[in-house]
Amino acid sequence: MKPIKTIFLLILFAPDIALAQIAPSTSPTETVELENFVVQGDPIENYRATDALTGTKIGAALRDLPLSINVVARELIEDRRLVSLGEALDNVSGAQRKPGYGGTQNFGAFIRGFDSGFITLRNGFRDLGFYTLRDAANVERFEVLKGPGSVLYGTLQPGGITNTLTKRPLARPQTRATAIVGTDDFYRAELDTTGPLTERVFYRLNLAYEDAGSFRDHVENQSEFIAPVLTWAISDRTSWTVEAEYKHTNFTWDLGLPTHPVVLELPIERFLGEPDGKNDVTSLFVSSMVDHQLNEQWSLRQNLSVARTEGDYNLRSAWRIAADNRTANRVAYATTEWSDNINLQHELIGRFETADLSHQLVAGVELYRSRGAYDFIFQALDDLDVFAPVYGAQPGFSFPIFADDNTTDVVGIYAQDLIAVGEAWKLLVGARYDSVRYKSFDRLGQAISRSSRDSAVSPQAGVVYQATSTSTLYASYSTSFSPITSGRKADGSFLDPEEGQQFEVGLKQEFLSGKLAATLATYRITKSNVSTPDPADPTFRVQVGEQRSNGVELDITGELSPGWDVVLAAAYNDAYVSRDNRFAVGSSLRGAADWSGSVWTKYTVQQGEAKGLSFGVGAYYMDERKAALPNPQWSLPSYTRFDAMIAYARESWRMQLNVKNLSDERIYDLTGTAIMPQPPRSFLFSVAYGF
Repeated sequence: MKPIKTIFLLILFAPDIALAQIAPSTSPTETVELENFVVQGDPIENYRATDALTGTKIGAALRDLPLSINVVARELIEDRRLVSLGEALDNVSGAQRKPGYGGTQNFGAFIRGFDSGFITLRNGFRDLGFYTLRDAANVERFEVLKGPGSVLYGTLQPGGITNTLTKRPLARPQTRATAIVGTDDFYRAELDTTGPLTERVFYRLNLAYEDAGSFRDHVENQSEFIAPVLTWAISDRTSWTVEAEYKHTNFTWDLGLPTHPVVLELPIERFLGEPDGKNDVTSLFVSSMVDHQLNEQWSLRQNLSVARTEGDYNLRSAWRIAADNRTANRVAYATTEWSDNINLQHELIGRFETADLSHQLVAGVELYRSRGAYDFIFQALDDLDVFAPVYGAQPGFSFPIFADDNTTDVVGIYAQDLIAVGEAWKLLVGARYDSVRYKSFDRLGQAISRSSRDSAVSPQAGVVYQATSTSTLYASYSTSFSPITSGRKADGSFLDPEEGQQFEVGLKQEFLSGKLAATLATYRITKSNVSTPDPADPTFRVQVGEQRSNGVELDITGELSPGWDVVLAAAYNDAYVSRDNRFAVGSSLRGAADWSGSVWTKYTVQQGEAKGLSFGVGAYYMDERKAALPNPQWSLPSYTRFDAMIAYARESWRMQLNVKNLSDERIYDLTGTAIMPQPPRSFLFSVAYGF
């Protein structure tokens, strides 16, 4: 037996080993308060957040914002025992998870019918998730801003953006450790400890180690994660928070299954790569955040983040199914890749009044540089019979096909103001100017293959009418833009950025004395400047394409009665090609489900001998989705998945059993280029102890 597995068994079954701690998820406060300074948002109770940071960067009450923002609380992450951040999207209306880059545990999303790519936010910093490694151990809350978000965050797709907010130091000492074992040789340990080092210096440290097999044949993963945070309250007006994340992982490359209907006939555990396709990847993220309060109305904030990911990849993948409908044509690549991201933000924040208007203003300048390089060496690899695979093929002849250095430089200037007009009206107005320069150097050809510059202004406007203390109506307009880094027009010029615009109206309603909140939204998003082949010469591109998404979403979160919490999400989305010279108008966008919905509910016994006993159950529905454009005659099948949980907390201990995919449903997700099955029925058992 492996030593790490022996340790897990000791943790699980030796109650005299006081290794760890778990504090109640609904702790009295989630902030460090030092007179006038607060370093984190309002605490979340019963899954329901009352504020969000993503829509304004400075925090605002959700009912004051003409925006759709979902917040997945840490309590929900723990109750569902999420070890992959992408799973949090299950509880967000109109959003679907998109597994990452061959097993690197990164994630993307389909939001409101559009593929958001792998760009995410981490504490408001851009994170090119295609490369970076993420872990759920230090995540405090997971926010999803739906609709265009370029006014604050620059180049984005119009569907929306995700933002993970990490845990901050607490003023009181607290330690937490958790051991988890599960199906398919899953073993994981987490440690979370926090408290004061001095009267004005606070720390938090999150650690995680994972050693896991997979329901996929021949696939395994091992990772280590370290995330320290220090907050120094230099004075009552000034604080400095320094944070780091380090993650190292060894994993088997698993791209999934080619986009072909025959793969739906295969067992979901069928692996089409090679067991020796091992990869070694390391990701490091460091940030510095300084807040200084000039006076009661104005403050300055300077944020800096640096991220580095590098890895040696050995890809063994099936890239298509041959005409005989049983042979997988495969390819191997040996590649060394790295990426660097530097983000510097200077912001002025004001809370002030002019005449009868109250303002919450953020204005800033953002400098961002992303650099990356990759050396792709093509290697021939024998085909594989998908119905009777025989593994052991070794890469054959090889030659380099790519060796590029890519650099993106962004300068953004932005301002946003949330204005209170009397007691009932709120206005949200803002705009951002971005200048983006992209350069690619081909090291094989020893020449610059592309050097382009784009710029755009991204406006935003919205209005809120608070008809009563519990009812809010809103309407908004927002925009996005995204540069295109490949292809040229027939005249030799580069393509213009894709542009997006959204109109949204909605209702936010509170029930049960504010313990339950609902948001009903309807929207139309139009994405223009989509590039298509030039009819006169398909080697060039023209920008006549347009895509559109219309939808309605409902989210309900909160407490139905003492101890009974619920999160409900439902959406209808019609995302389609509205103009194109290749695809039929009306064709569904890849990965866009017409109908989707979920509900998760938990009941905790409040008194008596069974006090501390919790039961949770969830149901998740996803309509069929087209796997590609142009739409084939087949789709990924619809599914309904059921999850369940039972937990018991007593004094410092907590034990929890989670069952995922209770009915053993066959489920498929779309990756960036392929199809990935979700796990069959699986179990996770966790034990935690705290002091």
